[in-house]
Amino acid sequence: MGHIMPNNISLTLTPNFITSPPQIKIFINNELIHDGDLQDKKEWIHTTNIDRSLRLRIIRSGRTKDISHRDNANGLQITDYTVNGVKIDPAIGSYNVSNNDYVETHVVHGNQLTLNGEYFLEIPYYHLKGEIKQKNLEKFNFTKQHNEYAFFGASMTDYDFSLGSPPISNKKSYADLFLQDHNGINLATGGQTNQEVFETVYHYLQENTAKIIFVQLISSVVRQVKNIKTKQLKRYSPHMEDDLDYFDELTQSSLKSIQNYFVHLDVAPIIALQIPEYQKLIRYAEEKGSKIYFVNYFQDEHKIFNTIFPNNMAPYFSIDTNTKYYKENGAHATVEEQEIYYQSIVDFIGKTL
Repeated sequence: MGHIMPNNISLTLTPNFITSPPQIKIFINNELIHDGDLQDKKEWIHTTNIDRSLRLRIIRSGRTKDISHRDNANGLQITDYTVNGVKIDPAIGSYNVSNNDYVETHVVHGNQLTLNGEYFLEIPYYHLKGEIKQKNLEKFNFTKQHNEYAFFGASMTDYDFSLGSPPISNKKSYADLFLQDHNGINLATGGQTNQEVFETVYHYLQENTAKIIFVQLISSVVRQVKNIKTKQLKRYSPHMEDDLDYFDELTQSSLKSIQNYFVHLDVAPIIALQIPEYQKLIRYAEEKGSKIYFVNYFQDEHKIFNTIFPNNMAPYFSIDTNTKYYKENGAHATVEEQEIYYQSIVDFIGKTL
């Protein structure tokens, strides 16, 4: 795929036994990192390059009929699994219970590995590499331009209230309100995914500069996908669409597999594997003399990002998902919410700079 990046992994296991410690093997992406007894609580720090996915496999063995009678709780617990600073809930993995006396093979979920068996958790790597559509490139009809402020993102930053329902005149997005009194440019375009937003920032910084860059993110669930046969690009929301025969060239995976992941599991593991790409963009901007601040209006995602790179996070964009306007206008902020966020950006800049 051409998007291999190093990832930092921390795994902590805690044994529970009276006389006979559990025997375990640990594999990370098929690399054996431990083979033997687990005598004490132990943490493994590991770095691995990830191309398609991150796979954690723990094989627990050594539980005999005698141990089951004398030490029924004998086993181990996955007490921590952290990827690139993001804590992953081990319970989203599966534990295939097998090779036990009097117990049939079955699958359970959780972080307690008591019976013999194999724990497995695979996190697909949905990278942030995308393609800028031609209509979005039309905004970049300049080179060697310097701005104090530059805004990137999707429709929340580029929103046109006159096209909403009901149409509202003379009202602007937080970015356009801010630029009324500050030198800068708004390069956000409605309909973009985080992949496209990242690409537009890189594209701008190749030939242009900005002192402060605000990058509005959308949900990490939404993907730009490219039909491997027709090369058509589209925005795909796995919770809302059923294009299951579509094969994505960008991630080399079917839309069915993308949908199956997001319908059943949370977004934190996906963000965890994307963290090195966020850090790479932050470093690239700094090399160009720019400071990036990410704008996010999804509370769970904002919390993750704020934990990893707090110095590159703009204030949280609070939006009430229960308003009539939000529900009838494609999940967009109201005029009042845009104005409140504009003021929070003004206050943030006043305190930060």
